[in-house]
Amino acid sequence: MARIVILYESANGFTRQCVERLAREMNHTECLTVDLQTQTPELRPDDVLVVGSSVRRGKLLKNTEAFLKQMEGKSAYPIGIFLCCGFTDRFPEYCERLIPKAIRSRAFCVINFGGTLNPAGKPFWDKLWLWRARSQVVESEIEDGEFTPVLPGMIPENIGQMATFAKRELLARLDAK
Repeated sequence: MARIVILYESANGFTRQCVERLAREMNHTECLTVDLQTQTPELRPDDVLVVGSSVRRGKLLKNTEAFLKQMEGKSAYPIGIFLCCGFTDRFPEYCERLIPKAIRSRAFCVINFGGTLNPAGKPFWDKLWLWRARSQVVESEIEDGEFTPVLPGMIPENIGQMATFAKRELLARLDAK
């Protein structure tokens, strides 16, 4: 039976929250979520794949990157790609640099789900990098020497768009049988 498989990797929980929302958007469609950090996917030949990752320090997380490289030559799978990145202006560059061309060219959707730059609970070096990244964001409010960066957060309409495209691909596979 055809199904939608959402494969993801989350650095700080934001991507996981986006995946949970995406799974809810699938309504009653058969949908399986696979955390690439802890699970190895067992794919069926008629699966529709949705693959996503946080962009961290300008890179995909390692398991997602490895999975996408593995999928480069497997064109039988319809695939949608999402990135969670706080810098929406860098999204086109990230797509071109991080997603293999063979996958990008056949993907039914490549989209940004948004992102955050929250240093809370991170190790020292991650905090240092996040503070540097936050300093590049345009200041929107300054209170008591602290500024609140303008970041997209979660972009629900993009998550809904991915769900719509994935369900359309699934229906096309079911109709083809």
